[in-house]
Amino acid sequence: MVRLIRAAGRKAVPLPGDIRNEAFCRKMVADAIKALGGLDVLVNNAGYQSAQAPLLDITTEQLDSTFKTNVYAMFWITQAALPSLPPGAAIINTASVNAYDPSEDLVDYAATKAAIANFSKSMAKQLAPKGIRVNAVAPGPYWTPLQPSGGQKPDKLPKFGANSPSGRPGQPAEIAPLYVLLASDEASFTSGDVLASTGGKPAN
Repeated sequence: MVRLIRAAGRKAVPLPGDIRNEAFCRKMVADAIKALGGLDVLVNNAGYQSAQAPLLDITTEQLDSTFKTNVYAMFWITQAALPSLPPGAAIINTASVNAYDPSEDLVDYAATKAAIANFSKSMAKQLAPKGIRVNAVAPGPYWTPLQPSGGQKPDKLPKFGANSPSGRPGQPAEIAPLYVLLASDEASFTSGDVLASTGGKPAN
């Protein structure tokens, strides 16, 4: 990814680490601001999911990992970034259709995505007076590395996304334009929204 960004003539600053660690999250933001000379768009996109059913199979370790990756990190990173975000800045969080149509195999993951949607709406109200917009994107069945790495049970992978009206999963390139739109001035009156991309299934 860094190579592709730099090949396009843009600046990329890789900052590897574990976002389940609060100290790293805060240092990452500080290092990004220093290296880039400021910050006007924040995208919280990292996520963890592990398909488990029944509920008794979800360990405390998994629960901690899911919430720390999906919710705690978003909170810490946003909190660290806020003092440096100017009027006109945009925050974009990644929710999921699981926020309103939760899977029976993703109880902990779905709970984090509902939290992300609500966090985004609350922060939109809080930051509107400062001219900062906050929105979320809620992907439906998208084919990402999360799916074959434990995000779906192996027997579900061959038909993943087939139950969408489009009859297939989405590809990352198909959802990227939503993030670009929400980061741009064209979405200057859009805040507190959760934009779903589901392949045709209406969001509830």
